[in-house]
Amino acid sequence: MKKNQLRTQIISFFVALTLLISVIYGLMSFVFAYYVEDHFFNAFIDIESQAISQQIEQGQAVNPRLDFVIFYAEYSELPPDIKQYLTLYPDRTEIPLGNGEHFHLKQFKHGYLLANVSNQLFVSSAKNELLSYLLVIFAFVTVIAILMGVAAYLVAKRLLKPLDELITIIEQAPVDQLPTGFAKHFKSSEIGTFANALEQALTRIHAFIKREQLFTRDISHELRTPVTISQGAITLLKKTTLTEKQTDLIARVEQAQKQIEQSLTTLLALAREETNQPAQTRILPLIEHCILQQHSYLAGKNVKLIVNVKPQQMAPIAETPLLILLNNLIGNAFKYTHSGIIEIIRDSGEGISPHVQQHIFEAGVKGGNSQGLGMGLNIVKRLCEHLAIDYTLNSSDTGSEFIITFK
Repeated sequence: MKKNQLRTQIISFFVALTLLISVIYGLMSFVFAYYVEDHFFNAFIDIESQAISQQIEQGQAVNPRLDFVIFYAEYSELPPDIKQYLTLYPDRTEIPLGNGEHFHLKQFKHGYLLANVSNQLFVSSAKNELLSYLLVIFAFVTVIAILMGVAAYLVAKRLLKPLDELITIIEQAPVDQLPTGFAKHFKSSEIGTFANALEQALTRIHAFIKREQLFTRDISHELRTPVTISQGAITLLKKTTLTEKQTDLIARVEQAQKQIEQSLTTLLALAREETNQPAQTRILPLIEHCILQQHSYLAGKNVKLIVNVKPQQMAPIAETPLLILLNNLIGNAFKYTHSGIIEIIRDSGEGISPHVQQHIFEAGVKGGNSQGLGMGLNIVKRLCEHLAIDYTLNSSDTGSEFIITFK
């Protein structure tokens, strides 16, 4: 977006408004001229009707003083074309005929006065001169508007120069380093106040990012160390003499250990916004792996499991993030389906209420029967957005369906 777009819009609006007012003024001038002309005609006829009334009341012969005014004692005496027009428009006092003649009609107690004003229409006869005059005025106003627009542009440029400088500072700042200490270069105006507020906000953001970076570094070190130690302990334990039950438990612990390490790697990469290299992963083995990890949630439930995935079907995603996605989705399906069918990945559980659906992918949001922390689907959302994967939730009282579309 261009920096001067706002000021250009303001100036363009100012010039357009000025020209619009000029046009409206011109049109109103014509309307006013016609109004004044009609007002004069009506005033003349009113005066004439009063004079004729006096003549009639004094027994004198009716003699209109204006040569374009004719007195008719009865309606029937009016010219046929006038009566024909009044038949169509009985309330009209201004009568324009098709032959170019123009009349004003006044009814009073002694009869009718008909004024043929065809030769007295000053506005119509001087329309071209008035139009030329208004065009000259319009051209003059246009020039004035353009000059004022240029002046306004120069003033706006000077007033908005600090804002341009502020935008330049923000745009030229390195991606990994937010600008600081720039507010002092701006005067104590609205832009200076904005610059100061922006600097304070950027300072808080910088501190927050720094804390997040330190947290990511520390959590990586503090979690990897015990994970490595426990993995070594499991390896040593496997070399000792164990019963069959102990061997099975050690295998489950080792599997959970690997899952922790995989999740840690992926979530730390997500926190660091690292970009995964393009990969192709077979889906079915990971689904089977997730089913084995989550199968304990189906213990004692009357649930039928259906997997409609072809053995050679591939996904353009690395194995670890895909495993986390599937673990969360399959784990949810296993946890909240008490009976019925689970089709990877669709279940016949109670579904998610419409109110919860609106926020289900937000951190900490979960259903009323959930025993978890409400983080699983938020992790799914973040991974999908990070890896440019489309995700959709369809849920009703008959179950829920999650659709993941790889681009």
